[in-house]
Amino acid sequence: HSVDFVCGFHSVDSVDFILLNLSVDFVLCQEIVEKNGSPDSGAGALAPAFLLSLCIDHASKHLHPAHLPALLLKTANLVKGLVWDKIKEIGDKQPENQEKSDVSALSIEALTSELRPLMFWMSNATELLNYIQVKVEDMERDLEFESSSDLSADLETSSEALALLDDVIMYTFQQCVYYLTKTLYSALPALLDSNPFSLPPPSALPPDPSPLTPDLSLMPGGVARVLEVYLSTLELTRTCQLHPDLVSQTFGYLLFFSNASLFNTLMERGSGSDSFFTWSRAVQIRTNLDLVLDWLQGAGLGDIANEFFRKLSITVNFLCIPKTRLIHSSWSSLQEEYPLLSPAQLNHLLRHYRLGAGREPPTSWQPPEDSNLSSDIFESFLDHPPLILPNEVSRLGLGEPITSQELQQEVQRIRAFLLDLEQEALPANQRIQL
Repeated sequence: HSVDFVCGFHSVDSVDFILLNLSVDFVLCQEIVEKNGSPDSGAGALAPAFLLSLCIDHASKHLHPAHLPALLLKTANLVKGLVWDKIKEIGDKQPENQEKSDVSALSIEALTSELRPLMFWMSNATELLNYIQVKVEDMERDLEFESSSDLSADLETSSEALALLDDVIMYTFQQCVYYLTKTLYSALPALLDSNPFSLPPPSALPPDPSPLTPDLSLMPGGVARVLEVYLSTLELTRTCQLHPDLVSQTFGYLLFFSNASLFNTLMERGSGSDSFFTWSRAVQIRTNLDLVLDWLQGAGLGDIANEFFRKLSITVNFLCIPKTRLIHSSWSSLQEEYPLLSPAQLNHLLRHYRLGAGREPPTSWQPPEDSNLSSDIFESFLDHPPLILPNEVSRLGLGEPITSQELQQEVQRIRAFLLDLEQEALPANQRIQL
């Protein structure tokens, strides 16, 4: 291999330069992805994105311009291939995909352990995408001033690399929220059923927990099960250093699902023998919901929670109206006070509200004849917020000193790996004797 350029890695105390060629750069990307492709690799949550971006940075500065798009596409394909394998592994481990029919559902601890590699790569792909986007924008500016078929082809190749990273982020996000909502689906009904006022006697309660390590055992059972999913998800996003925008959108999706699922269960069971449409049951639900909202507020997710729990919250508020006041309310006043409830939903609540044995709904609750009461009373799960990828400067800080000892050790290992590659490519009499 001919020696035709220099690659530098920035460390705390010095800048070392490694001799490489283009083929070695491809091998290096593969080495980085293979050795740092797991969150347990040890170099840090964003190590793959950092190290790959160093390679891309070098290529953009020292290689022929045509080499950069090829390197970008190679890198994106490596990442996508690894992530697709991880997605298949997780799918194969799900109870419904295993032969034994008695396999129980994964616990939230087991599930977040399985999802950790996906969120790890969601985080790294996001930082890599933001970094590469800058390089592609530079190409687009060059194309404005220099009309070239080669440059246009390079830009197309680079855009393909960006699309592959887009896919990685989209699919890892979809897989994570899919499995988390499956777990939530089984946990959420207890939030409606559990009685928050049935707590252990004071002597049985443990000491007050630290606010930094909340003890969910102090919560009512139904609340604790739901919060356990939220807490495990939050810890997972922090461990993987997921971009704040994606943390918000992950919880936006989970809370959207929670709201729709709880609301629909509430409406479905309102007309059954075990109806929620009574003041006493509503007060219990309101208390449980407040515990969840307070916890989310303390976790820094209060604004998201208030936005996505709004429909359930106002419906429970409606059911908490004292019976003596509610029977004197009119259809028009209730519709004005609770505009988020459609006429069909409000009518369903009023028709099935438990006033007591033998008591008929007052005539003031009758909707006007022109009211649209035929629409669906349930919330749709298809109206979830779209995923919007972060589009800002990468958080990798390539120009800053490396402060992580683990990442420094990985950089040193890569230096040794590159030197070995170069030495093997040279004639024996030109190799450095170490």
